[in-house]
Amino acid sequence: MDHVANPKLTSGELGNLWEQYMSHSAVAVVLEHFQQHISCEDIKSICTRTLEMANNQKNILKELFNKENYPLPTGFSAKDDLIQAAPKIMTDEFILFFLNNLSKVDLALTSLCLGDAARQDIRKLYSDHIETAKVLYEQSTSLLLDKGLFVRPPIITSTHEAKPMAEKGFLSSFFGQVNERPLTAREANELHKSIFLNHLGKSALMAFHQTSRNPELKALLLRGKELASKVMKEFSQVLIENDLPVAMSSDTHVLDSTQSPFSDRLISFLVDEMNKFGLANYGYGAAVSSRKDLMTLYARIIADAYQYRDDVKKFMIENHWLEKPPVALDRLGLAHA
Repeated sequence: MDHVANPKLTSGELGNLWEQYMSHSAVAVVLEHFQQHISCEDIKSICTRTLEMANNQKNILKELFNKENYPLPTGFSAKDDLIQAAPKIMTDEFILFFLNNLSKVDLALTSLCLGDAARQDIRKLYSDHIETAKVLYEQSTSLLLDKGLFVRPPIITSTHEAKPMAEKGFLSSFFGQVNERPLTAREANELHKSIFLNHLGKSALMAFHQTSRNPELKALLLRGKELASKVMKEFSQVLIENDLPVAMSSDTHVLDSTQSPFSDRLISFLVDEMNKFGLANYGYGAAVSSRKDLMTLYARIIADAYQYRDDVKKFMIENHWLEKPPVALDRLGLAHA
């Protein structure tokens, strides 16, 4: 087969580009609000660079869609989805945590997108973006450490004894018997990660619930906050039972504003995205866990998160807020047209 420099986009390339445009357009609106209200100049500097990255990536993707003659997603904009006069809703510390987590998510997702890309221009787009995201991760992580805010995972005290073979009881029981084996380092880390991400998610949901005036949306936000609390409680209990600390930020993060800076449509999208990333974390946590009681716990939480995400999407569809992603042609429908 002859080499073609820029053939048509594959399904993976198109799907990833579409999702990234939606994500960057939403993040740009959120960061614009944050940037207006940050007091700490160090955090504001990182926020400004992250906002520039999001807008730059959005413009590159816009040009690419136009070049490919593919409809541009509506996405989000400050004009339609940001209430400029709304006061600050989150602390500077939360914003720094948000920027740090955003860079980590960006690195993970963009690496997956790079793995799906075949075209040279798409591979370059993702490779360049990874380099930018790496710099922002380094800067935000260093600032968290400098400010004493970085929340470290549990430290495992090892026996320093090499054991090439695991015992028969290593997998444990499906029914969570009292004398489970100790957590592996990876299991402890993934539990910590999910606890902390739910802590940040709960803060965001609390702020959205506090400022929203839409009764249906408020009910969904309250459910999400309760689900985040449940995940934190159940995962924390596993660490406590294994005599490991539950590290947590002491900041409540949410200020006293009752005026939302974001449109209900944008808030719904952000909640859906948070749930999506949560599901990805739970799936990975389950995949690297060997204790069967942990796999059962992850499965139950994933089921709850899927149900919640389904309800959020139904709410978005009812309000005509859910944009339709690229889909394959309905060949059967065309045949009967």
